[in-house]
Amino acid sequence: MIVASSSVAGKTDRLLNLAQNLSAFVRQCVQQGTSFDDFERGTLGQILQMGSAAAELFLLAQGNGDLGETVTTENGAILERSDTPLSRPLRSIFGEHRFHSFVYSQGPNQKIELRPIDARLNLPEGKASYLFEEFSQLFCVEKAFGVGAEQLQAVFQQTVSVNALEHINRTMGTQAELFLEQMPKPLAKTEGELLIITADGKGVPLVRAEAQQVPVFEEKLERPGNRRMATLGCVYTVDSYVRTPEQIVAALFRDEKVQQPDDRPEPVGKHYRGCFAEPAQPDQPAIPSAYGTFAWIVQEARTRHRAGQPVIRLMDGQLSLWETADVCMEEWIAELHETEACLVVDILDILHVSSYLWRAAKVLYGAKEHREAFVQDRMLRILQGDVRGVVTGMRRMTSQRDLKGKDLKEMNTACNYLEKNAERMRYDEYLRAGYPIASGVIEGACRHVIKDRMEQGGMRWTLRGAQAMLNVRSVCASSEWKIFHQWRQAEGAKRLHQHRALVANYQGFTA
Repeated sequence: MIVASSSVAGKTDRLLNLAQNLSAFVRQCVQQGTSFDDFERGTLGQILQMGSAAAELFLLAQGNGDLGETVTTENGAILERSDTPLSRPLRSIFGEHRFHSFVYSQGPNQKIELRPIDARLNLPEGKASYLFEEFSQLFCVEKAFGVGAEQLQAVFQQTVSVNALEHINRTMGTQAELFLEQMPKPLAKTEGELLIITADGKGVPLVRAEAQQVPVFEEKLERPGNRRMATLGCVYTVDSYVRTPEQIVAALFRDEKVQQPDDRPEPVGKHYRGCFAEPAQPDQPAIPSAYGTFAWIVQEARTRHRAGQPVIRLMDGQLSLWETADVCMEEWIAELHETEACLVVDILDILHVSSYLWRAAKVLYGAKEHREAFVQDRMLRILQGDVRGVVTGMRRMTSQRDLKGKDLKEMNTACNYLEKNAERMRYDEYLRAGYPIASGVIEGACRHVIKDRMEQGGMRWTLRGAQAMLNVRSVCASSEWKIFHQWRQAEGAKRLHQHRALVANYQGFTA
């Protein structure tokens, strides 16, 4: 029970009065036949007032943090108490608060090394509480910061500036980057038989000055303007799933007459990380985004790989991705081959193969049913292992029809794509082994993690702001949101409150 000082007692009285007001409000709503909507809104407003009163009472009851004129740290440093308590602002989900506490440093005008009340309560460095930061980003991680500010106002009845929300996002983005480097791996008993590595890129609009700092590395951005590529990587595991070429074609063309195998396995532990290119520095050139992503992929894959587990690299035909994967993974793959007979398999996404077949079909045929028949037949042959035969036939048809101009270019593009990637298209072997052949996991994630948030109308990003948002969204996509916020509080305690042990015996609170 809270007792002692008159100020604490006054705060207690206010909280009790608010509770009585809420009880009276409920009775009044019953008597007046108030709609449930009006009841909810009125109750929420009063609960927020009670929360604010409770927070004020809680902070006031902490006392002034007086540990004595001096304290001695574990390493023998003597810290001196400030002359007077300093004011400390704090924003919680219930509103803005302020408390006063002594602080300790090694002398006047020296860096503050101990804030006893901050340390006791494990407060973050900024003005906002950890929970307010978390909730604010739940609003902003999907919508524009301005929309997030409006939603916070509607729910928590607080006015928060866009600048404040952007600052919280950048702080959290820095923390998320560190967390992504050491995400807890899934439990071994939950992991699948195959380790899958995949990546893809998506262009993001930058402000002009930022875009000019980064050259265009990727071949996907033919007319980039101020757009620069962010590369998203994913590492996950999945059990093998044996299917036939006929079943794959039936699934692609929605043919329900062909029975599909039951119990399709679900991916496990989908961990994501997205990176932007690093601008040029005086002593080094700009670094493509894919290098940062694959550096993380290697680290994540090393952590999760089990002895004898096949490693599947599954991507579309973007040459820069495969080249970067080869460079970044070369050392690890060599180590695997030295210590075990580890199978590393490269697979081209089958849906991209399909898209190139459709491009050829549109050149060769006018009728929809003829195009579909062409694609269906060639897809089945490719899945059966006859990539070379399909390409040879397509080139023969190009010659026989004496295609020119744009049509000839389209056919050559399709044929060249299949020829260049033939070594990654041994689908007959992959299907018998139960390997995945579609990169839907990363394709969907690129749309959700990057495009849905970062390509909204009129948006232009700085590299720093874009990377921060991408870090936070990568944590969300990895389903590690709760763990991340527990981790950042623990990390904050170690970084900000190194002398927290000094407040263990603090008795200045009122309770």
